[in-house]
Amino acid sequence: MRLMNTNYYPATIFCRFPQPAFIENIAGDDQGNLYVTSIDEGKVYKVDAVGKTEDYAAIEGRLAGIVSVDEKSFVCGGWSADGTSTIYLLDAQQRLIPRLSLPEALFLNGIAKLGPDSFLICDAYAGLIWKYDLFSNRAIPWLRHELLTRIDPGNPMPAANGIKIFDQTIFVSNTARNLLLAIPLLADRPGEPEIFLDDVNFDDFAIDPSGTIYATTHIFNSVIEIKPGKQLSVIASIEHGLAGSTAALLGRTGKDRRILYVTTNGGLSLPPASGLEDGKIVKIRLR
Repeated sequence: MRLMNTNYYPATIFCRFPQPAFIENIAGDDQGNLYVTSIDEGKVYKVDAVGKTEDYAAIEGRLAGIVSVDEKSFVCGGWSADGTSTIYLLDAQQRLIPRLSLPEALFLNGIAKLGPDSFLICDAYAGLIWKYDLFSNRAIPWLRHELLTRIDPGNPMPAANGIKIFDQTIFVSNTARNLLLAIPLLADRPGEPEIFLDDVNFDDFAIDPSGTIYATTHIFNSVIEIKPGKQLSVIASIEHGLAGSTAALLGRTGKDRRILYVTTNGGLSLPPASGLEDGKIVKIRLR
């Protein structure tokens, strides 16, 4: 990974999940609550505005991606108990309802909301992005491209991983290839993917209204700020609690819009020299 300057921002540990805890992805609501997936437990935890955690919903399987549909429901991706890739609806009654089985999907990962009822879902092993329609309950392959694939199918490192939409552009991290991709959004179809950044290990990321990107680096235990113009700085690191940084979310309330919430797995994928840590949510106060 390329060398970068450090420009640390104030960071604190918001809450912990006792190890081993592979906290994989994060969504939020307008009341300041956070919802995070624990991939191996098949759980969604709810974390309130003061950091109190509760078991919110669970399946007999595994969960990875999560994104809000509205204030009361979320679309999640994971695997059923028999290992079949499945799209779930997390409803206001705290039920994870299996909506659609996708046996041909390999690893449903990051999810972005494309429209009121449509979602783009990265398939981290199949080298494609699915488009899922919640109303019709159908999913179709939306984009296949070499830049979305893994280099080595035998390596468990995910390829297409995080996905966000900003200014008519779809940004996708390919962790296996150390790439951040930019895909033009042409009406309701994708343009040709281009390499936005290379030689940078990204897992998930968030984008603020100015276009600044805040990306987690997973096994590199840090968060990177990418300003418009592609100026890169490390803004938080392992000393701030970021062992195994997995996902990022900007706050949605008036009080936390300049807070970046970052999930971690405590270093489960590559334990740090100091040893495995709890899973966490870390709050980074942006300047």
